[in-house]
Amino acid sequence: MTQDKLIMFDFDGVIADSLDEQSRAFVDTLRAHGLDELATRSTFLDFTETNWFEALDGAGLPESVVTEIENAFGAVPSPSLFPEMAGVIERLAAEHCVVVITSSRTADVEAILGEHGVTGVAEVIGGDVEQSKTRKIRSARRRYGESLEAWYVCDTVGDVHEARDAGAVTVGVAWGWHGEERLLGAGPDRMARRPADLLGLF
Repeated sequence: MTQDKLIMFDFDGVIADSLDEQSRAFVDTLRAHGLDELATRSTFLDFTETNWFEALDGAGLPESVVTEIENAFGAVPSPSLFPEMAGVIERLAAEHCVVVITSSRTADVEAILGEHGVTGVAEVIGGDVEQSKTRKIRSARRRYGESLEAWYVCDTVGDVHEARDAGAVTVGVAWGWHGEERLLGAGPDRMARRPADLLGLF
């Protein structure tokens, strides 16, 4: 089979329905450190208007607190996958190269995909490997072949900007963390309103 597309997926908010648990872990961790002014769900979502790690650093959070937040994310119960997503990934992987590029830790995402029996993902590249999604997307393009048409499927404004900077076609998903209206403000190249729509795009 000749593959002509490299389809890269964000994980949280695109594949995994993890907003409630992750935002709660974020809020609880910051409150434990007396950072109540930042300990809100809206702040959590605002931090994904740009690169997640850069936003945490820009807010002045010590590295030790950032590590605690990441540990808290890893400790939450395994999230559900959005309906149809496992099947959509497997169908796309039968014809294209599929990679997951995420700010979450690689091993955590691999474990969740395994728990749900998701097959077809060539690689997971997490925030523990590289914090910049732009650099991760560029690296994946080099590794899997720059002749492949590069797409990034995402759910936040920051994701759209980072993927565009890496030269990927951006697909926003309406079911994700930022929702359709907020995401459209970033100008993604395409929008998917339900997982099955992705099959028509590729």
